[in-house]
Amino acid sequence: MGSVYVSDVIDQPGGMRYAVRILLFVGIAMVFDGFDYMIVSFTMPQITEEMSLGLIATGSLASFSLLGMLVGGFLSGYLADRFGRKHVMNASIMVYALLTVPIFFVHSYDAFALCRIFSGLGVGAVIPLSVTMVSEFAPTRYRGTFVTLTKTFMMLGWVIAGVVALFVVPAFGWRMCYLIGGFPFVYGILMHFFMPESVQWLLSRGRTEEALEIVNDINRRLDRPKPGGYSPAEIKALPAQPQGQLREVVSKRYRKVTIGVWLVAFTTCALSYGLTNWMPTVLVQGGYSVQASYGYTTLMNLLGCVGAVAAGVMADKLGRIRSAYVAFALAGLSVVFTATLGFGGLIIPACIFMGFAINYAYMSPAPITIEVYPTEIRATGQACVTTVARIGGLITPLVIGGALESGSSFATVLVVFLVPLCLAAVFTKAFIKTETKGVVTEELGGTRDWGGAGGR
Repeated sequence: MGSVYVSDVIDQPGGMRYAVRILLFVGIAMVFDGFDYMIVSFTMPQITEEMSLGLIATGSLASFSLLGMLVGGFLSGYLADRFGRKHVMNASIMVYALLTVPIFFVHSYDAFALCRIFSGLGVGAVIPLSVTMVSEFAPTRYRGTFVTLTKTFMMLGWVIAGVVALFVVPAFGWRMCYLIGGFPFVYGILMHFFMPESVQWLLSRGRTEEALEIVNDINRRLDRPKPGGYSPAEIKALPAQPQGQLREVVSKRYRKVTIGVWLVAFTTCALSYGLTNWMPTVLVQGGYSVQASYGYTTLMNLLGCVGAVAAGVMADKLGRIRSAYVAFALAGLSVVFTATLGFGGLIIPACIFMGFAINYAYMSPAPITIEVYPTEIRATGQACVTTVARIGGLITPLVIGGALESGSSFATVLVVFLVPLCLAAVFTKAFIKTETKGVVTEELGGTRDWGGAGGR
C-alpha cells in the first residue's frame, strides 16, 4: 500500500480514543496550571488587607506570575522544538509546583512577588506546550475543538481555585491554597512514564523508529487495525524545515500572519485576564461578601469553560475566522450588558453572559494560532503567540487598578474594553487570510500560502 500521514492513521475509526487519552493526560496538567495561576485572584482581598496594599499594588499581584509566564512561555517553545514536547512540559510542571509552595511561608509583598515570578516560569511554559502536543495528536475534523478543550481544562482549574478558596481560606487562611498548589509535582513525575512524545516532532527530527512505535500503538487501538502494523516506508512526513528558529516564525512566508495572530492574542488576552483577575476584588469592594464574590467569579469561570468549548466546536463548524467574528461580537454585547445592567442588580445574568462570551472570544483565535506553523517550528510559534498575549494580560490588571484608583468606576472600565474587541476583529480581517478548517496537521504552515486569500 502507499504511504500515509500520521494524521491519516489517527483519523481512522477508533483513533479518537487515543487522541482523547492524550487530551486527558495534558488536560489534567492544565487544570493544575489554571489553579496555580488563578488562585492569586481569589486570595487578593486577604493579601491586600494583610499587606496594606493600594489598588495598583493589588493589581500587580496578578501581574507578577504573568511576568514569569512571559519568559517561561517563550523559552518553552524554543526548547520543545529542539528537545521534545513531553520532557520540557513535564519539567515545567514540576518547576511551577515546587516554586508555588514557598508562598505559604512569605510575609512581605516583595517575597510574594519573587515567588510568583519564578513559579510563573513553569506555568507559562505548560500552556503553549499543552496546546501544541494535543494539536499534533488531534483528529483533523475535530482539531479546533481539541485545541480549545485543552485550554478549557486550564479554565476548569480557575473554577477549582474558586471552590478551594471558598472552603479553604475561611478555615485555614489564604496561604494554605499555595501549599495545595505544590501537588502537581507528583503528576509531572507520573506523566513522564505514561505520556508519549509527539509523533510529528519525532518524525521531524528523524527519529522514525520511536515515532513508528507510537503509530503502531495507535493502530492497535483502532476499530480496524492494519494487520502487522506500519513499516517506516509506509509513514510519510513533509521535508523538514529549519528547527525551532524564531527567525523562521517572522520570515517573509509567515510575517503577515504572525503579526496578525500576535495582535489578536494580545487584545483578547488583555480582555480576559483583566476582567477575570479583578472580578473577585471588585465585587468585595462593591459590597458583596467574600463568599458571594468567590461564588459569582466561579460562576463566571464555569460559564467560561462552556464558552471555550463553544469556541472549538464553532471553529470546526463555521471555520476558524468566521467563528472569531461571532465571538468578538458576543463579547462586546456582554461587556455592554454588564456595564449597564450587571452592577444594577443583574449580577448573576451578567456573570453568566460575560463568562461565556469573554472566554469564547479569548479562545476563538486558539485554533488559528496553533495551525499557522509547521511541526518544526510549531512550539516556537505557539510560545511566541502566548508570550505576546501574556504582555496584554500583564498590563491590563495594572491599568484597571490605576483607573479604579483615579476614581473611575468598574462599569466605565468595562466599556473601554470594547476597543480591544474591535481591534481584534480588525486585525483578524487584515492579517489572517487562510482558513485552516479540515487541513491535516502535516500540511499546516509549510505548504500553505499565508500571504494569500485561498483556503483548502
